[in-house]
Amino acid sequence: MFLNTGNNHRRFSDVSPISGIDQDGDGRGISFTDWDADGDLDVWVSNRTAPTVQVFENRWGSRVGDFIALNLQGTRANRDAAGARVTILLKGEEQAPLTRSVRLGEGFQSQSSKRLHFGLGKNATISSVTVRWPGPTHATETFSGVEINRFHLLVEGSGQARILQPRGARFVTPENAVVKPEERIKGPESSNSILLPTRQLFPKLYYRDLATGKTMIGATSGKPTLLLLWHPSCAMCFEELSMFTGKADKVRSLGIEILATTAEPAEDEDPDDAARIISKTGFPFTVGFTAGEVVERMLVLHRHLFYRPYHLSVPTSFLLDKDGRMAAIYRGAIDLEEVAEHLKALAIPDEELLSRIRPFEGSRFEPPMGLRPSVLIKTYIENQMPDEAERVFIASIENESVRDQINEIMATLGQSYFLQKKFAEAKPLFEQVVTRDPRDAKSRNTLAAICLKDGNMAEAKRLWREASDLEEAFSAPRFNLGKQLMKEQRTTEAMILFLEYWVLEPDSPDAHNYLSMGYIRGREFAKAEMHLKRLIELRPDDGIAYTNLAK
Repeated sequence: MFLNTGNNHRRFSDVSPISGIDQDGDGRGISFTDWDADGDLDVWVSNRTAPTVQVFENRWGSRVGDFIALNLQGTRANRDAAGARVTILLKGEEQAPLTRSVRLGEGFQSQSSKRLHFGLGKNATISSVTVRWPGPTHATETFSGVEINRFHLLVEGSGQARILQPRGARFVTPENAVVKPEERIKGPESSNSILLPTRQLFPKLYYRDLATGKTMIGATSGKPTLLLLWHPSCAMCFEELSMFTGKADKVRSLGIEILATTAEPAEDEDPDDAARIISKTGFPFTVGFTAGEVVERMLVLHRHLFYRPYHLSVPTSFLLDKDGRMAAIYRGAIDLEEVAEHLKALAIPDEELLSRIRPFEGSRFEPPMGLRPSVLIKTYIENQMPDEAERVFIASIENESVRDQINEIMATLGQSYFLQKKFAEAKPLFEQVVTRDPRDAKSRNTLAAICLKDGNMAEAKRLWREASDLEEAFSAPRFNLGKQLMKEQRTTEAMILFLEYWVLEPDSPDAHNYLSMGYIRGREFAKAEMHLKRLIELRPDDGIAYTNLAK
């Protein structure tokens, strides 16, 4: 917020800290209105972060100067007077006109009052008030009867201001809405810990044990786990590991597992650096190396929960509950007292967690949005991590966001496995889908391809026929079944399917290829020639097509 000081040398001064509007929230929208009708503008701010709506009462009022407030009403122009421009001249300051325009929208997701507010300073005298109305006339009109420190209505064509008595709202600040010092958001120099209002399943934590070299799975002891991400080149990480050494007894008294992991060494890194750091610090807990794909899964979850930062810096730590769900995150140095408090919060039921851990009191417009694991499942699938998506799916199958789209999720998971050629993982998912939904043609088509790879030809053909019957406009099962029938020399049956496929996919080179093959077998050379010529147009590098056409 900038204050107009009237000083030519430095006219505007930043008064944000003393105004009270210098908040830590991620503000997105702002609107100005004289909410309490006391002659000064109050401010409403909408935030992406909580609190999502804040109002700031302007308490300066008449101490800083006079005002004029004007509502405009069009008669020949639009009734809202949108686009009208008001110019006020003050005596002795005619060379510095005050100008405002009526706008029906401004800023991002914001709408300020249509009432035009003019701050005049002290002891001002009005010389003239002029309105340039919007179309169709674009007429300019001067108004009399405008008084300082009053609210007015200016009606197009009247030339006379009408005094209004607006109803002002009262600002009432509940006692529990005052932010106490201990409730304020910590600054960047403080330990940046976040106790999450919802608990998400953490990715499966594979790591290579530093001491034994064996591949292990973390967070499986049935106790809460504190996962420390660090790197040998990180000075703050060295201090944190040393702190855990010095407070080892206190850490053990918390009753949690400690696992410190660093990324597998890159080609240009010394593989023994991690062991040297652990030896120097005397770190007494489990240490391991995590593969890049495990770190990527952590990043996917982190990006799902937070808009920023995009990457994980070190040190970063995660507190997981006994079920392997992420309960808190620590960016930077860890405060063990905070960890102890967060461990107590693990006993809070999920449905009560948000109301119990919020840093300040407030009012809600609607109930808070709970977990939406379907979104996380989709995110894992988009990042080609179907196994992690399936873990979340199984763990949250009773969640409303998942329950309402079980078949869609299972089919998408199966397709992701299928594209990665993990047919054993894809098959049971598609089997469940076709059992649950007898009308799902696409899943039948994919399951048929898996059955074909398993050598179950009869089942594959049955599924392709069912898929073709279920959707007349679905071309893929017709083509797939037709190819198989051609291999079995059942050309007449195959040609029926290829002709149907051609109708659905007229510019498919494969349609013309197989139709030409069928007509050659049936010695219908004129039809074969037509399809071969079209095949060459669509796929000019097809050498076999040229050879068959020459014959």
